[in-house]
Amino acid sequence: MLHVGALLDRAPGRKYTAALRFAELSLRAPLPRPGTLASMRAALGEDFVFALRAPRSAVSSTRGALRSDPELDASVQWLNAAADALQARAVIIHTPSDLTPGARSRDLLREYFAQLPRVAGRHYVWSAQGAWEPEEAQAVCNDLGLCRAFDPLETKSTPGAVAYATLRALGHRAGFSYAALADALTRTLAHQPEEAFISVDAERGFDVARRLATLVTQARAEAAELGGDDELEDDDEDEDEADAEGDEDAPEDKEP
Repeated sequence: MLHVGALLDRAPGRKYTAALRFAELSLRAPLPRPGTLASMRAALGEDFVFALRAPRSAVSSTRGALRSDPELDASVQWLNAAADALQARAVIIHTPSDLTPGARSRDLLREYFAQLPRVAGRHYVWSAQGAWEPEEAQAVCNDLGLCRAFDPLETKSTPGAVAYATLRALGHRAGFSYAALADALTRTLAHQPEEAFISVDAERGFDVARRLATLVTQARAEAAELGGDDELEDDDEDEDEADAEGDEDAPEDKEP
C-alpha cells in the first residue's frame, strides 16, 4: 500500500480530498482539541489516511530536546490523544540538531518513545536532524522499533515493512521535475515495503503530490498491461476528478 500526499497545517479541503487520500498534518498553535480532530476524521471517511507530525512543544522544552517539563509532558499527552482521534497511521517526531549522537541522546530517545503507546496499525517515525548519519539513526530505529524518515532524493531507504519518505523543497531544489518524482517513487519502493508513505513538504505541496499520484497511476497501468504484479497499490483518486471539482480550498502550506 502506497500513500501519497502533502504536508498541511490545517484540515484538507474538498479539492485536496478529491485528488489525494493521504495528508501529513503539522498543526499550528493553538492546537485543536482531540474532539475537533475526531469530527474531521469522521467527515473525511474511513479511507482517508492521516499522519501526524508532533508539534515542537511535544519535542523540545526549555531544558532542550526530549527533556521533560510540565509543558512538554502536556503536549505529549495532546499528541497521543490527537493521534487516537485522527486514527493516525503514522506519528512523526522531528528532533532538532541539538540532539546529537551519543549515549545520553539514545537514553532520551528511549525514554521519550516509551511515553507513546503502541497502537495496532500505527507507525512511529523518527526524523533526526543534525549530525546523525543515516546508519546511526537506523540503528536507533531498529533498537526502538521505529521507522526512519528519509528524503528519497538525498538518502537511501532501508529494508523494512514500512517506508516513510518526505520530499522537501530545499534551497537547491525549488521544484520537482517528473524525473525527480519518478526517482523518488522508485527509491521509496526499492525494498518493496508492505506500506509506504510519501509526504511532500513544499510551497505547492498539493500540486507536487498530485503529479506524483499521477505517476503512480501511470506506473500501475503500465504494470497491468505487462501482466506484472501490482506493486504500486495506492489510495489516491484520479487527478481528473480533482480538476472537475474546481474548488479553491486545497491548502498549499508548508510546516509551521
